[in-house]
Amino acid sequence: MYTLTILVILAVFLLDITLSTLNYKHRNQTIPDNVADVYDQNAYDNWLNYTMENHRISMIEKVLDTVLLILFLSVGLFPALARLADGFTPNPVLQSLLFLSFYGTISFVLGIGFHWYRTFSIEERFGFNKSTIKTFVLDQLKSILLAILLGGGILYALLTLYLRIGNRFILYAWLLMVSLTLLINLLYTKIFVRLFNKLTPLPSGELYDKINDLAVSTGYEVKKISVMDASKRSSKLNAYFSGFGKFKHIVLFDTLLEKCSTDEIVSVLAHEIGHAKHKDVLRQLLISVIQMSVVLVLLTFFLSSDDLAQAFGFRSAHMGFALILFGILMEPVGIVVGIPLSQLSRIAEYRADAFAAVSGYREPMISALKVLARENFANLTPHPLVVKMTYSHPPISQRVEALTKKPPGGFSTSLKVCCFQYHTL
Repeated sequence: MYTLTILVILAVFLLDITLSTLNYKHRNQTIPDNVADVYDQNAYDNWLNYTMENHRISMIEKVLDTVLLILFLSVGLFPALARLADGFTPNPVLQSLLFLSFYGTISFVLGIGFHWYRTFSIEERFGFNKSTIKTFVLDQLKSILLAILLGGGILYALLTLYLRIGNRFILYAWLLMVSLTLLINLLYTKIFVRLFNKLTPLPSGELYDKINDLAVSTGYEVKKISVMDASKRSSKLNAYFSGFGKFKHIVLFDTLLEKCSTDEIVSVLAHEIGHAKHKDVLRQLLISVIQMSVVLVLLTFFLSSDDLAQAFGFRSAHMGFALILFGILMEPVGIVVGIPLSQLSRIAEYRADAFAAVSGYREPMISALKVLARENFANLTPHPLVVKMTYSHPPISQRVEALTKKPPGGFSTSLKVCCFQYHTL
């Protein structure tokens, strides 16, 4: 099992490096004619430099992460962390949580430098970063606190269930995780986003009136549209849709309002309504529930296997290490499963774009996509293999092409789709 684990780590690493390198080398391909107006020469040169910087730092980080993980597995550092955690408490659940927190702290310390460099060097030099040191530090502290309270609480409940109810663990754990998934999805914008950003209602005016007209024409009741103060961290543009039923919520970045015209913003909103009308979030929840069932079955095996733990220097099965090992060995499965799911997500994007088109916003949607591409430094020439394997959204040129080439009988919105727990444009 040790050899298999190392081979899996190396295989995932090599695939990741290969895809990143393919995308990087593809950057100098001819830009498609339909998006040739996104960048002028100076902006395109900046994009090339930005891509080079991100590729370089990503390669360094991936190599370091892989080397350190193999080192931890090879020289007995995981059992050492387990012994350290065991010295604090006799409770096996708390021992596992402490073990994971020790490893998480090491990972955080090793990764925070890369995060800092990306934010205050790369993003700063290319004009994206608006975050202050204070905001950056507070974000990290809030993220850690959220991980401890929410992540730690969920793990404590799951591991306690595993130890106390035996064969019924899968059923009760599944019910718990489905309930939490639904709750988090409903409360994502209402609570979790507000921990980091301020949301204000969209003010009355031309944009507000056009949105109401759109809602009436599409038969979609807009219960809540908010503007997020995204500009305090970055100049990049976005919008997203979350929740369902009476918890439906559309959020527009304030940077989107600054950079786009009224019709372009309404087209973005029409795109988001397209996702809502076709129940993309509900479909993703259903897929998540199915995935959760399979994950819990496999996880039970890892949690109970003495042989797996002993292959890495443990005396018997260790719940904390089992979670780490499970994550490592299931990564290739996630890559394979992610390919069709990404395809379904790209179909969802085409359909949401088509919904904006049939709502009367075809040209503004095309224009908005180009603004988003320019302001976010989008890759206009991604490698086709990388797109197929990892892209949840189609390349901008393909979205523009689909919007431009109107099929006979109008745009179709009948494709089956799936998308993320919450959607970003």
